[in-house]
Amino acid sequence: MRIDNPYFRIACVLLFLAGATASVYSQPAAANQNEEGIALRDLVRISGIRTNQLIGYGLVVGLAGTGDSRTRLASESVTNLLGGLGQNLESPGLNARNIAAVLVTAEVPPFARPGDRINVTVSSIGDARSLRGGVLIQTPLHAGNNTIYAVAQGAVTTGAGGPGSRAHIQDTVGLVLNGATMEREVAGASSTASGDDPPRPRVRVSLRDFDFSTLQAVRERLTAELSDSEVSVDGGSILITLPEDADPVAYIARLESIRVVPVRPARIVINERTGTIVMGGDVRVAPVAVSRGGLELIVTGNLTDPRMGIHVPVGSGEPEPVMQELSGSSVQEIIQGLNAMGLRVRDVIAILEALRDAGALHAELIVN
Repeated sequence: MRIDNPYFRIACVLLFLAGATASVYSQPAAANQNEEGIALRDLVRISGIRTNQLIGYGLVVGLAGTGDSRTRLASESVTNLLGGLGQNLESPGLNARNIAAVLVTAEVPPFARPGDRINVTVSSIGDARSLRGGVLIQTPLHAGNNTIYAVAQGAVTTGAGGPGSRAHIQDTVGLVLNGATMEREVAGASSTASGDDPPRPRVRVSLRDFDFSTLQAVRERLTAELSDSEVSVDGGSILITLPEDADPVAYIARLESIRVVPVRPARIVINERTGTIVMGGDVRVAPVAVSRGGLELIVTGNLTDPRMGIHVPVGSGEPEPVMQELSGSSVQEIIQGLNAMGLRVRDVIAILEALRDAGALHAELIVN
């Protein structure tokens, strides 16, 4: 096709406009991806929006001879249950091994309403060998205030395999999927009323990992972004007074999307079993000397310092370095140098613990 063809020119114009439109619409997404900081929803929790724990005592029936055999708790419970159903049965005459006494636990999500279904966990408290194939009979679940909030019942799923499966020996804990029905709403509020006339709703947010510097950063960011509301610090949390006639749901959603740059604490987490070392924040080391099992480490923070490295005389009288020179400005550099020397994870952990005990490691050391 010739370049001076009018149809060719029209096609080029259309392609140019399409590319420009695509670039315009792609700019907000790119900007969102390049925004600094972390969304507030990942840094704080809103007071009143949390889960609640429930517990109850129940019975699992229908077991294939794998229930309680020596404890009388299950048999006495069945006797009481049948007595309430109009059956006269004496406890000594009942010796069924298809029954197991269990504790039933559940975690209620926020804003659960009557009629909602939740999962429950069933755990044997007797000498039952297995709960596989059993059925949990109606069990009331109550909170710490002894108020019943849900009722559980249903078939127990253990996830165990057949008799030859390795999981068969670990099936004394099971799950009843959607086995509990909420009968009462758990009290909880995400907002409170202010003392204004008329009162305005207030939202309290608290940091998941408290830090004064991060708290100050959150307050400054909220004050700048929520100019139509009042932001104040109350102890270790922040109170946000919503404007009049504000939709709490839309306002909280807007609040959660605000991005804040947190102050990361100086912390080192070590998993001795897997050999994983994770460092966060600005972890620094003061000048110190450490000796362990013939290994000596001198941290000065200056590679040109004559004390860096350990030197011993050899036959020729010339000093020969037997240790790699390490920079002591950060723990990361020290660990890299120790790994380059082929040290084991336990040796690295021992050195870090020695630095902490000597007061030279300015960070929190957590060993799992």
